[in-house]
Amino acid sequence: MKIIIRRAEIKDIKNMARLAALCIEDSIPPTRDVSLKNLKQARILDIETSLGKIINLSHVGIYLAEDEKGTLLGHLMGYVGDIESVTGEAQGWIFDLSVDPKYRRRGIARKLVEKFTEFVKKAGYNFIGLLVTSSNKAAVALYENLGFVEERKRMAKRVL
Repeated sequence: MKIIIRRAEIKDIKNMARLAALCIEDSIPPTRDVSLKNLKQARILDIETSLGKIINLSHVGIYLAEDEKGTLLGHLMGYVGDIESVTGEAQGWIFDLSVDPKYRRRGIARKLVEKFTEFVKKAGYNFIGLLVTSSNKAAVALYENLGFVEERKRMAKRVL
């Protein structure tokens, strides 16, 4: 299968929202008791209402992976200029990476991250940051294989 990476356009947003909702289950920590149906609906609404405002901004890099027929295989949403909270360094930031479960383990996520890395380098930044759910072992392994390292841990505690 040939994988084509291209910048996303306004016309792609609905499909990207559906894909993000399909993949959101992988990002729910096991400590959280949430309605998957409600979470998916909220994810779709969030992406459909917010991406249209930012997709064409010069500091935003949103990329799609498609096959030769135009089937959406995955997407990466990121931007440059994020300020790292401790060092104050500006960096690239990945805020969503989703690959359709039917097409995983074919190098799609790697190609998307490589494309975003080019975008970050071209913009003059030296780092890319992201958050990943600790229990999403496949995503953690992917990022580690791509050279990402753990810098801090985000922790939560149930109080009720």
